[in-house]
Amino acid sequence: MDRTEFLTRIGEQPIINSHSHHLPDQFHHDLTLEKILRNSYVDWCGVPVPSFDSKTAVSAWLDAVRTRSYFVWLEKALMELYGIDEPLHSGNIEVYDQAIRSAHQDEDWHLSVLRENCGYESIILDTYWAPGEDNGHRELFKPAYRINSFFYGYNHAASDHNGHNIQVTYNRSITDIDEYVSFMEEILVERKTAGCVVLKCALAYDRGLDFGSATKAEAQRAMGQDDPDGINVIRFQDYIFDQVCRIAAELELPIQIHTGLGLMNRTNAMQLQPLIARHPKTTFLLMHGSYPWTSDISGLCHVYPNVRADLCWLPIISPTAARRLLHELIEVCDADRIIWGCDTWTSEESYGARLAFLDVLSRVLVERVEEGLMRQGDALRFAEQVLHSNAAKVLGLSD
Repeated sequence: MDRTEFLTRIGEQPIINSHSHHLPDQFHHDLTLEKILRNSYVDWCGVPVPSFDSKTAVSAWLDAVRTRSYFVWLEKALMELYGIDEPLHSGNIEVYDQAIRSAHQDEDWHLSVLRENCGYESIILDTYWAPGEDNGHRELFKPAYRINSFFYGYNHAASDHNGHNIQVTYNRSITDIDEYVSFMEEILVERKTAGCVVLKCALAYDRGLDFGSATKAEAQRAMGQDDPDGINVIRFQDYIFDQVCRIAAELELPIQIHTGLGLMNRTNAMQLQPLIARHPKTTFLLMHGSYPWTSDISGLCHVYPNVRADLCWLPIISPTAARRLLHELIEVCDADRIIWGCDTWTSEESYGARLAFLDVLSRVLVERVEEGLMRQGDALRFAEQVLHSNAAKVLGLSD
């Protein structure tokens, strides 16, 4: 099977993008090359972008990042979107910058890229800076509701890594654990009614994912305490996650969980096995392939039918790891258990993430067809499911 032809065919598929942090309209209205790079993984997870005033510094920076996957796919996106044939170097920065500035004179350009160039039918949006928002474009963005702040509401001084505390946000002073759980449930019902389609947990940046089983009495010990003992905080958080899982199942809201990179201490997906086993009626979308512990995802998908693999971010972290995991997932779980999202802040980087995933998807499927492990028709159907219908089903976006 010709991979170029296959890539073209799957590239025409509409996509439901399972995860994005796309920034509000006003951010994009004065977008520049430097601003795109500073708000990308190239800067945040690589070498900080230098001032563009120094071509020497830019050249040294490009030498450092040019082979990084984050940069490779963003550069490809910029070249395709802006019709530039020459890779980025210190001598053509102005060419890239002017093309970007000119395109964004149209204030809807960033949305046009998502709809037309990326082919996104819907995008699940995690506005961690204001949980549950849709950037004013509900027709395109479907809100996720980030629940991290629930785990820090035991007093008013604590906060998650984004600085949020649910009691502070809602101006509440609850010290009883039963009242607190009822408060959480009210919020989750409210957010679902307002249009949120999924809950998002990013606690891998705050603590390990080894959520044990805690009692109500243990959780109560942290409530209202100015400086609760660390073990009491952990027990409070363990108890809260069990309650969130219970409520999510009742509301038929799946839970996205960031796995892998983060604190890198007990943040691999297998740490979630006891939580997943305790909540068979809750649907868990395990994100990012648990990189670098990718086989954790395969094992959990194999054993637990309430687990889905969300490959967002992984293809631009490491296409090699993404191909390896996708091969494993095809072999160990049903075809309806895999979804993908860009996990980016700008349309340019989102387009690069899309390019990376389509490259991964086409290489894996063509390889399997050529080795006699999959029929061509099944490969096309599988691609459609991963890009669209799986997410539509699990996120309740089907017609």
